[in-house]
Amino acid sequence: MADILAIAAHPDDVELNVAGTLLKSLAAGRSIAICDLTAGERGSRGSADLRRAECDAANAVLGVDASTRWNLGIPDGDIAVSKENILAVVRAIRHFRPAVLLFPGERDRHPDHEHAHRLVREAYFDAGLRHVHTEHDGVAQAPHRPERIYTFIQRYEREPDFIIDISEHFERKLDAIGAYASQFTIPGRERQVREGEPETFISSPEFMEYYIARMRQWGFLVGGRYGEGFNTVSGPVKVEGLMETV
Repeated sequence: MADILAIAAHPDDVELNVAGTLLKSLAAGRSIAICDLTAGERGSRGSADLRRAECDAANAVLGVDASTRWNLGIPDGDIAVSKENILAVVRAIRHFRPAVLLFPGERDRHPDHEHAHRLVREAYFDAGLRHVHTEHDGVAQAPHRPERIYTFIQRYEREPDFIIDISEHFERKLDAIGAYASQFTIPGRERQVREGEPETFISSPEFMEYYIARMRQWGFLVGGRYGEGFNTVSGPVKVEGLMETV
C-alpha cells in the first residue's frame, strides 16, 4: 500500500515533474509508489537496457525499489486506451491502494503523455467498480478508488491550481533527474556525451534550464525557492479552515 501513487508515461517523467513532491512526502512519513507505463524504449537516445539501468539509479535516489516502482510494459509510443491496458493500471491502483493519485495532464507536447492521461483517467474509475475483476499473483483484488486525483504539468504551460514548495528537496530531485544521463543535461554538471546520438528537445541544456526556471517561478509564487505545480481533476479541494491554508 502507498499513500501516494504517481503514474507517468515514461521512466524519467516522474523524476522530472513530481520527484520533489514525492521526496517531501517521504520526509513527512508518507509512503509512495510509482508506475511507469512504458520503458521509454522508443527514445532517440540511449537503449532499453540503459534506460532500465538509469531508472534503477534514480530509484536509489528516490528510495524506491521493484516493490514500489512498477513498469507496466506497455509499448512506448502505443499507449492505447484498451481493455488490457486499463486493467493493467487498475491492478496497480488496487495493489497500492493510494489515497492520492498523480498522473499527466490532458494536453501536452508528447502524445504519450496525453494518452497516459486518458488511460489513467479511465482506470481510476474502473478501479472502484466491483464488477471489474482483477487479480495480482493469483489473488482477487478488492475495488479501490483514490480519494483525490491530481495532474502534473509537463511541457505545455498551465496555471497550477496549487503548488508544493520543494525547496528543501530540489537538489536531490536534480540528482534523480541526473540519473537519466542519456536523456538530460543538468546545468553545472558534467554532460555525458554519447557518440553518434542526436541532440533532442529534452537533451539540450536549454530544456533543463527552462524546467528549473519554471520551478523557481512556482516556488517564488508560494514564498519558497522551488515548487511543483498541480491541477485538480475532481473539483475543489476541501480545506477545514482558513488557518489550514497558511
